[in-house]
Amino acid sequence: MEENNIYNPPLVDDPYDQDRIEHSRLRYRLLTGAWGEDLEEHIAREIGPVRRRFFGSYDTSKNVFRNVVSQLAILYDTVPVISHEQAGAAEELTRIVNEGGLWQFSGQLQQITIGLREGLYRFDMIRQENENVRLMVRVVSPDMITADPDIDEPDRPVKICEYRLRMVGKEYEWTKDELSIEGEPYYRVLSADGSEDLSEMFLGKAGGLYGEDYPYYSDGEPCLPYVLYHAQRTGHLFSPYFGYELVNGTLSTAVLWTFWKNCVKSASWPQRYAVGVRPAGGFMTDEDRNMAYIPTDPASLLNFEPSSDTTPILGQFQPGSDPVALGEAIRAYAADLSMDFGISETDLARLGGSPRSGYAISLSKEGVRNAQRRAEPQFRRGDLESLGKIAAFWNNATGGNLPETGWQIHYPGAPLSSEEKTQAVAEWQALSEMGVASPVDLYMMIHNVSRETASRELERIALERSRYQI
Repeated sequence: MEENNIYNPPLVDDPYDQDRIEHSRLRYRLLTGAWGEDLEEHIAREIGPVRRRFFGSYDTSKNVFRNVVSQLAILYDTVPVISHEQAGAAEELTRIVNEGGLWQFSGQLQQITIGLREGLYRFDMIRQENENVRLMVRVVSPDMITADPDIDEPDRPVKICEYRLRMVGKEYEWTKDELSIEGEPYYRVLSADGSEDLSEMFLGKAGGLYGEDYPYYSDGEPCLPYVLYHAQRTGHLFSPYFGYELVNGTLSTAVLWTFWKNCVKSASWPQRYAVGVRPAGGFMTDEDRNMAYIPTDPASLLNFEPSSDTTPILGQFQPGSDPVALGEAIRAYAADLSMDFGISETDLARLGGSPRSGYAISLSKEGVRNAQRRAEPQFRRGDLESLGKIAAFWNNATGGNLPETGWQIHYPGAPLSSEEKTQAVAEWQALSEMGVASPVDLYMMIHNVSRETASRELERIALERSRYQI
């Protein structure tokens, strides 16, 4: 076990979890910008210590991994719409999640889930000083947990241990929340290495909360206050190595840009040389009257005098590097990396005319919608579980009667541009003439809403047009 300090989150003893956690933490550092030391280590492995001295400072300005993940994490750019058949339930739950900031955290959750392949929410209800209850939402990175799977549904956890930084006494220390619903449910807080029980300090009961004291129930059954999201269902709790090529390629690309910066600084100009001559004349420096300097510019004429009996030679070497050609090669390499992370070439849009053209991974509008469609099934599963648990925890804390099942969610997605709306209308007119499309279909195409919402809105529009005789 690693030393327990606030700058060094703990590692577990299991070799698989160690490898998973260390790799996931590398990805998390890439997402959050704290990957300078990782790049330094990668440069040292690539070029060795002798050449490293000539490269200068490393360049972390081009982060291909974060760029690709950010392009894909667009499902929550527009706030989802919650619905339920019970009257007033959707409005009440919408108020609760908005006050708790659920959708404000959703963009961060999706980035972590796509980048690290899994991500988690942790939910609790907290009672404020005015006795009002409020939802607390916390995003948890998978490198901070270990988990045991359900035997029958192995991508669903039945036990989670989360490492958390807490104030223990007068100092911050790493602790471990351990929650399980396998058999008798329990919740306890331990020291990071598991040697000391801290449950009384943080849960108010020595040994933890067991059985009837366990605080988290949904639909009458004990549950975990976490919801595990998957970027892709694989039948396992974790799939941490998908897209390793992009992670490694991001570090390699940063090495190349560091080399490019060194070439611009040190090898992008012709190196002049002289044999058998030395500069003549000069001005004496104020600091040292025994030294002279010669100011030069493109319009000046330099004088030389022989320094030996050999025939004087003046010349220049060609630049050691072409920054334009080298930069374009690195940009092409970086752009190709996205293909190893689930982005198809048809989804990409180059930023023509921009200095970043060829480097930046930019999804076309259709590519954005394709990314959203691919993400919806995975995140819908997690979001519906989240809504059910939030409703259940709210009922337990307040005595409310929100339904704990039967929730539905709709993701509005990116709005159509004027050109895309015109194209959608033309396509609908052609289908309408063949008798295979209705106004509901057109409303759905233009506003990207569900059929139920489109029908309801068209009825409202028809009523208002009739009332105001338009």
